[in-house]
Amino acid sequence: MSQPMFVVAARIASHLHKATKIAENLSLTAKNAKAVTVRAGEQAAGFAALTDFIQELASSTISLAQAVNSIAINISMRATRLERVKLANCRFKLANHLGQDACFIADIQPFLQKTEATLKALQDEFIELLAKLNQLVEDTHRQIRSASVISTMSKVEASNSGPYKPQLEVISDNIAQAANAIRKELNCAESLLHSAKV
Repeated sequence: MSQPMFVVAARIASHLHKATKIAENLSLTAKNAKAVTVRAGEQAAGFAALTDFIQELASSTISLAQAVNSIAINISMRATRLERVKLANCRFKLANHLGQDACFIADIQPFLQKTEATLKALQDEFIELLAKLNQLVEDTHRQIRSASVISTMSKVEASNSGPYKPQLEVISDNIAQAANAIRKELNCAESLLHSAKV
């Protein structure tokens, strides 16, 4: 049995919130990298060039993850409303069917039509929000793929940084771990997103 969409959307928002927190930690890693490269001077010149990319990656990942999370929360709220309108529509239809011979059954028609129109509008909004969410998750995935490249480049540069090598290798490992953790949360969110049904 599939879960109601508002539950799925809340779970997606949860995964994306975790990704945002990981990206915030990546931002701290970038600041640490900057501090180490300043102390290392010329010995870490190659790594220093990467610190701006790491910070930019962290900032843009945070922005994308927050935008995705905002849409996921909006979807969750819309899904809750959609479920309520579906329930109201079913009840109006049942009342209309059961009361076919009632003398005032025509009075229910405007309410039935209104819930059907609201249901259609909510479903359209919902589909549009799901498409936006999917696009943002894909954008965030592309962003995280670049983290893998930066991680690899930073490992190479760390190996050439003399006495600062251990510190810079730890930073490189932190970048790789953050990228993998964010990727894992995005994959979970994406899997939930693809299972979403209106």
